Amino acid sequence: MNEITGGREATRVAGGTTQRMWRTLAPATACVFAALVMFASVGCQSNTPSDPIPATAASSRPSGALAPGDEINVTFSSAPELNTKQKIQPNGKLSLPTIGDVSAAGTTINSLQSTLTSLYQPHLQDPTVVVSLESAAAGVYVSGEVLRPGKIPLDRPMTALEAVMEAGGFTKFANPKQVIVVRNEKGRNQRYVLNMNDALSGAESTPFYVRPFDVLYVRQSAW
Repeated sequence: MNEITGGREATRVAGGTTQRMWRTLAPATACVFAALVMFASVGCQSNTPSDPIPATAASSRPSGALAPGDEINVTFSSAPELNTKQKIQPNGKLSLPTIGDVSAAGTTINSLQSTLTSLYQPHLQDPTVVVSLESAAAGVYVSGEVLRPGKIPLDRPMTALEAVMEAGGFTKFANPKQVIVVRNEKGRNQRYVLNMNDALSGAESTPFYVRPFDVLYVRQSAW
């Protein structure tokens, strides 16, 4: 009888210990389970296709207008001593020899060239003026998994893929399916997610044109 009683007592003690152990482990187990659910949820979200990009956001807007900060060359065929290279001032003007200040911001290169030719006509026997853009103030910023992160001058209509290539192209760690474009629209940051894998593989795809001061971020691959 003592052995039986002792066995029952040992079983009761062991059972109590087991119950206490499970009560102790239950919160930790719940936390682990919650973490697994959270990571699974994040994983599902990362694989969810991004919202379609509006055609108006992807289209090019090649205005061609000069802006403050643009650096231009003004060359005179008959008077090379007047040749000048300067930036358009914050007030939108250039300060040129003989004729003084001239409004340049908001005009195209061809329009400015015609204006200067007319203004110099009374002063030069051959008033032909050639205007060229040395560097554009507007640009886009490329960062993340590219070889040469930094500012890319936007002196022509440019696609997001071209901007990445101007930054040296993708690194071996890049994820071309996850290229983020952040654009300021009416004071608010708008985010677009681009998949450049189709273009890189030769598949048909719609180009996404960047706008002045867009920020492109190439994400790192998950593997």
